[in-house]
Amino acid sequence: SPDARVLGFVGRLWPQKRVRDLIWATDVIRNIKDNVYTLIVGDGPERDALMDYTEKVRIHHRVRFSGARDDVRRLLAAMDIFVLPSQFEGMPNAVMEAMLGGLPVVATDIPGNDELVVDGETGFLVPVGDTKALSNRVNRLLDDDVLRTSLGRAGQQRICQHFSVGKMVDSHVRLYRELAVKKRVGARG
Repeated sequence: SPDARVLGFVGRLWPQKRVRDLIWATDVIRNIKDNVYTLIVGDGPERDALMDYTEKVRIHHRVRFSGARDDVRRLLAAMDIFVLPSQFEGMPNAVMEAMLGGLPVVATDIPGNDELVVDGETGFLVPVGDTKALSNRVNRLLDDDVLRTSLGRAGQQRICQHFSVGKMVDSHVRLYRELAVKKRVGARG
């Protein structure tokens, strides 16, 4: 419906992604808000178990599994909040894509996520496995359109300013030059 609010996840459905935490948060929030849905984009070995879980907690009508898709940008545009409850990550491309798309992010406070998401400025960081904190932060964003929009815009600016392809290439070039200088100095010493 036009008033629906969509939480989104994009990634492999592996245990370390903790997608069950997002489903749990969806279940909690739907008791407060009748218009909340979750879109899970991706595939993996956890898919069947996660689908069974949505059936058991009776929110299968609130959670959609789209499978692996090649139109993620279009699906991100349908989301209101991006959620990544992972136990560990590298530098998550899904978070960068969501931020570039202007979405506020609620993610776990782990290396990689904490380099991208500035807590309270571009989204929120929560402890791994803290489904209460995850639900509270998502609910806060659902309650405050102005906050949701401002965090999304700030995230978009952050990605453009600090994590564009050009910035990352420049950063790698600087690193290689620094390493080459250190190697030359070490070879002389």
